Amino acid sequence: MVSFNRVILAGNLTRDPELRFTNDGVPVCSFGMAVNRVRSRNEEVDFFDISAWRELGETIANYKKKGDPILVEGRLQYRTWEAQDGSKRSKVDVVADNVQFLGRPGDSDGGAGGSGGSGGQRRGRRDDVDINEEDFDDIPF
Repeated sequence: MVSFNRVILAGNLTRDPELRFTNDGVPVCSFGMAVNRVRSRNEEVDFFDISAWRELGETIANYKKKGDPILVEGRLQYRTWEAQDGSKRSKVDVVADNVQFLGRPGDSDGGAGGSGGSGGQRRGRRDDVDINEEDFDDIPF
């Protein structure tokens, strides 16, 4: 039997990321995300709760704020618990594996990014590279 649990979401943060630590000192960042769902006549919004662990979570907490655009790749996680009033509750969250910081239109950095695979480090433009357009003549496409 095949099992597959992946989700990719692109949207905006609905609140500032909150960085907490487990009892063992492992950082975990929680944030909300809104994703527009465009239909033929009306636009609807879906809201997701997302958690990012360790270095990825710290990077998000340090660089992102409410309203910032972001792309999240991760997995769905189903949780159940008993509320204080004794009722049973359940929820589906997204656990982020990779994150890309998306730029807003008009941003000068052209969409700096971060990724869980690279420790969530931001990438910027390189202005110190000399580009000679004559070198492009040899490209076969």
